[in-house]
Amino acid sequence: MTQSPFDIEVDQITLAQARRGSLPACERIFRWFQQPAYSVALRICQCPDTAQEVTQEAFITVFRKLRQYRGDAPFWGWLRRVVVNHAISTLRRSPRAQELEFQDYHASSHGQQEQLGLAMDLEAALASLGDEDRAVVWLHDVEGYGHKEIAEMFGKTESFSKTRLSRARARLRSLLEGPGESIPGEAPGGKAAGGIAP
Repeated sequence: MTQSPFDIEVDQITLAQARRGSLPACERIFRWFQQPAYSVALRICQCPDTAQEVTQEAFITVFRKLRQYRGDAPFWGWLRRVVVNHAISTLRRSPRAQELEFQDYHASSHGQQEQLGLAMDLEAALASLGDEDRAVVWLHDVEGYGHKEIAEMFGKTESFSKTRLSRARARLRSLLEGPGESIPGEAPGGKAAGGIAP
């Protein structure tokens, strides 16, 4: 079972050393969180090179502002917010849709192949959305951010987030659902039902 980044505890000694600029301590933190940070950036930006740049910029910011982390919440929650903010800033600077490239996967059973096909359909549908629409639906339905938080990230009003989410879901529905079916994350009728599965 894969460990959630929320379960990774950064001990106080490592934090204290990193705050003093210790490279070994910073490297440990980077190794622990680099992959989940990159995954979040990639989900939002949809471009591996851009996601790598966002991840690096986010860690630079994290280490520069490490004293602002008070330790009263999981370290990953704080770091993830930094990654998301950098990813959103990148989208706003370069609002171009990116094509999603898929690797070749091999499933060992028909059930796995069917599940993989559905997941790839959803990935492809998400990739077809505009940058901002895709980011809003991912942040809201998968990462669990509220409309107010998303609006603040984009420097917009809550109605911006709600409108983008509604439009993105409608687009996903048109791409994914058949007659009488609903997209992942929605109950019948288009109502949210807990979010899109990652």
